[in-house]
Amino acid sequence: MSYTLNWMTKKILVIALIVLLTAPVWAKPAAKVGSECPSFSLPTLSGEIINLDKYLGKNSIILSFFTSWSKSCVEETIFLEELHDKYHKKGLQVIGISFDRKGNKLASFISKNGLKYSILHDKKLKTLKKFRILIIPTLLVIDKKGNIKSIYVDFDKNVKESVAEEIKNLLIP
Repeated sequence: MSYTLNWMTKKILVIALIVLLTAPVWAKPAAKVGSECPSFSLPTLSGEIINLDKYLGKNSIILSFFTSWSKSCVEETIFLEELHDKYHKKGLQVIGISFDRKGNKLASFISKNGLKYSILHDKKLKTLKKFRILIIPTLLVIDKKGNIKSIYVDFDKNVKESVAEEIKNLLIP
């Protein structure tokens, strides 16, 4: 009996190990350039639920994953507000996804910086996992067909210039 139990335990451990090692192969890949942008639903601070499907396939979209306490994120949000002001009427939809834990701090950040584009609150980090965000800020440019054109990580002068040029080319043929 003892021999059978040991043998069964080893067999179960080997099967569990195989499943754990092959799980990444079965996992859905992260968002990649050229792939269709995954959809999601998240609340605004007022509680309204926004589904990305509302915009996919209709508008060019910038998705920005950020926090209010990161210096790079603050610089990026100010730049995105400029893009929103300049191109919103031409079909650009800017959507910020905040990973801030506290809604009141996010509300203060939005007010202080005069942000008018859509800000969604992902305090449960649902999109962080779905898009496999490793560094903030991360910015995705999505074309009118709903495909990811570019992914930018962090924010500096080069990213600013590249995104501005890309949006200009997307919206003004």
